[in-house]
Amino acid sequence: MPTALISVSDKTGLIDFLKELRKHDKDYKFVATTSTAEHLKENKIDCITVESITKFPEILGGRVKTLHPNIFAGILARATDEDRATLKEIGLEEIDMVVVNLYPFEKKLQEGLPEPKMIEQIDVGGPSMIRAAAKNFDRVAVVCDPEQYKAVLETMAANSGKLTKDFRRELSSQAFQRTMRYDTAISGYMLERVAAAKSAESSNGDIKAMPENVSVSLAQHQKLRYGENPHQSAVWYAPNRHHAASSDISFPPFEQLQGKEMSSNNIVDTFALVKFLREMDDPACCIIKHNNPCGIARGKTLHEAFTKAHQTNPVSAFGGIFGFTSEVTEEIAKDVTKDFIEIVAAPSFSKGAMDVLLKKKNVRVLKFKPGVLQHQESDKWHARDLQDFGWIIERSDEPAPPVDNFECVAGTYPSDLKDDIKFAWGVVKHLTSNAIFIAKDGVSLGFGIGQTSRIASVKIALEEAGEKARGAILASDAFFPATDNIEEAAKAGIKVIVQPGGSIKDPDVIEACKEKGITMLLTGQRCFKH
Repeated sequence: MPTALISVSDKTGLIDFLKELRKHDKDYKFVATTSTAEHLKENKIDCITVESITKFPEILGGRVKTLHPNIFAGILARATDEDRATLKEIGLEEIDMVVVNLYPFEKKLQEGLPEPKMIEQIDVGGPSMIRAAAKNFDRVAVVCDPEQYKAVLETMAANSGKLTKDFRRELSSQAFQRTMRYDTAISGYMLERVAAAKSAESSNGDIKAMPENVSVSLAQHQKLRYGENPHQSAVWYAPNRHHAASSDISFPPFEQLQGKEMSSNNIVDTFALVKFLREMDDPACCIIKHNNPCGIARGKTLHEAFTKAHQTNPVSAFGGIFGFTSEVTEEIAKDVTKDFIEIVAAPSFSKGAMDVLLKKKNVRVLKFKPGVLQHQESDKWHARDLQDFGWIIERSDEPAPPVDNFECVAGTYPSDLKDDIKFAWGVVKHLTSNAIFIAKDGVSLGFGIGQTSRIASVKIALEEAGEKARGAILASDAFFPATDNIEEAAKAGIKVIVQPGGSIKDPDVIEACKEKGITMLLTGQRCFKH
């Protein structure tokens, strides 16, 4: 008579699964913890309780119920004469299947519960039973997710009601992955609590607050069309984020309403798009190409913002990704699809817009989930995989200081240009270094991105801006090492320069601005992006 031990928080599909088990073997015995046993009996499935085996009651409000030798002996006993004799001697039976899923710790993180309630969501007995069954896969099947029920039943149907050792090994592997993800979520939550306390104690708590060890847990979300290039395969993984409580956003952060499958480049570019849109006041439009913007603008209306962003560089916008801060209208949809585009993304789309977009079956239409375009608390750290060189985890850029706090070191502070100053600095901080951004009236005019010298980035940005640079703002992601940058800006008629400062040449650069009649503002915050 086979025996299954059952203790589940997620009861989805459980009753049908157990009924099917008994179709394969009508004598299947079910042993269940109290709440699970009640659920089974309510659905007319007979079972016995764990207490009937342990001869010990559930205590401490359910904290102790399965942590007992009588349970673990039945799970861990090997299929040997010696182990079976031991069980018989002490009056125990083998447990052949463990159907256990865990307290929903990760799900409860989303609710932002206080620490005492989160602690009660840490399952102890569940992971222990799962690990014990997974260790003994030679004899025992471990089922730790309702999604596995179908595969278990199909395998039994194909093997005369039995589960093969290879399949049990596969279940074992999945079980250890599950407990790893679970422990990583709990560990990450506790590490974040510790880090927050240490940061509060330290004047520059960033380094002090970093843990000695970090575990990264990922779950496969989607197989992608391809990677950076068609000959590279790629898979998109979802983070099992211990800091999910700080965000109401579920994964993925958008819903694909139509279009071709996403590629690696599509996802990377969409992430870049979101970073820029988060810096913008609504209504705004951003166009991304190869992880950098080729047009970005604010406007009185969303359509005006789109038109201005597109006019920055319509050639580069071809085949780009178009993002919007509010609902896309039918008018915008018609204009945005006049040329070839890869993606259009926004918080929502009008019915008229969708009618237009649905006619372009290859265009990927992405609807951002609520909150995606707001700055996220979870952005405060980010990691970079350097393969053989390990990982770097660093504090993300803090939000830019208020523009009122920028130090005016040349000319007069241009109070009438505050919005443009905020706009320019919000864009340049996300560009690849060396980065220069030129803007006027909430519209991008020129980008100098990823050059190995700052003067090269200045020249490229000014060339793209052309005559429109006159009276514009030039923002730089780092200090100017020489006055040649100022001379080029002056020739083009730049009115205001925004930069971090911090160079040994600052006095010369500031003096050059004064001589050329250019206002210079220092942010005090460098924003390299490599």
